[in-house]
Amino acid sequence: MDRKEFYTEQFRVTDCDCDMNRRLTAGAFLRMAQQISTDQCVRLGMDDAFYRENHAVFLLAKLALQVERTPQNGEVLTLTTMPEQPRRAVYKRVTEARDEKGERVALLDSRWVLVDTDTRHILRRAPAAFDAFPFAEQVPFALDVSIRKPEQECPAGSVQATYSRCDSNGHMNNTRYADAAADALPLEVLQGGEVKGLVIAYHNELPAGQCARLTRGQNEDGSWYVSGQREDGRPCFEATFTVK
Repeated sequence: MDRKEFYTEQFRVTDCDCDMNRRLTAGAFLRMAQQISTDQCVRLGMDDAFYRENHAVFLLAKLALQVERTPQNGEVLTLTTMPEQPRRAVYKRVTEARDEKGERVALLDSRWVLVDTDTRHILRRAPAAFDAFPFAEQVPFALDVSIRKPEQECPAGSVQATYSRCDSNGHMNNTRYADAAADALPLEVLQGGEVKGLVIAYHNELPAGQCARLTRGQNEDGSWYVSGQREDGRPCFEATFTVK
């Protein structure tokens, strides 16, 4: 896929990216995908100064991760990120990961919205400055981003937007919700199985220092549901894990 709208980088899976079984965690993969997306934007001139000048920023609304094979510690992955032109104010960005044999190991479908930083409203029409940047007319991949929710849930602890979990926006980084959701599952679930799918819906950001109460439940298809509720009662996020 050699197109000007697409961008490719290589990443090595390190010890810090892996779980106790030396497998790449979902959260670590999301951080790779976040980095390549940022790198592409910066190369195109969409850096922090650009967003400040245009009083706009991209916020992640939903994502779906499909894992075909879990990479191991030490592997080199080639990631290609593919941003698509907006449809109904939603920007789709798909990131594909392939191993050293060229085989696809994971696919990430993320859906973003452009928000006015002054009003916090979603922008149905991007500022004119965004028109100069290449977005593909259509990206040839799409995943189901719907959340499956069980009939019953139980308490699963809490997560705090601590120093190491927050980013420059002053709230918990979107990749850390995957970590929080994984930690909310029974330990034996991820010890004895591999993540094959993950869907996260982001509802309200978790500001630095604040906590979210977590609940979990298992769906009839065996997948796990995790949700977070902020201290003010507003929903923070929902996630569905498929572990096999």
